[in-house]
Amino acid sequence: MKAATKTKAETLNKLILSDPLIQEFKKYEEALKQHPELLALEDEIKEDSQIILKKKALGELTEEEMKAYSKKKEYFENHPLIVNYLNLKSEVNDYLIQVETIINEELLKAID
Repeated sequence: MKAATKTKAETLNKLILSDPLIQEFKKYEEALKQHPELLALEDEIKEDSQIILKKKALGELTEEEMKAYSKKKEYFENHPLIVNYLNLKSEVNDYLIQVETIINEELLKAID
């Protein structure tokens, strides 16, 4: 990679990381790390989901199991930290896709 290209990429990286949206996302990402119980609950829900699918396919799923799973999942999905984090994660993804699109369009213009 040419030095000029590397410098431009580093500048772009710094600009993106300084964007208020990215800063807010990073804040929530750090806050989430301070709540290992939520991260553990997320893993537990993923595992439970696999068990639920298997039991349902075998006709062995009880109503109590489904209610317990639904309650746990609802608690997680409605936790304010999770709601804000997931919303920001989606916004950041959209933002990065826009940046990538702009870069690709400018590259195509430069090639033509």
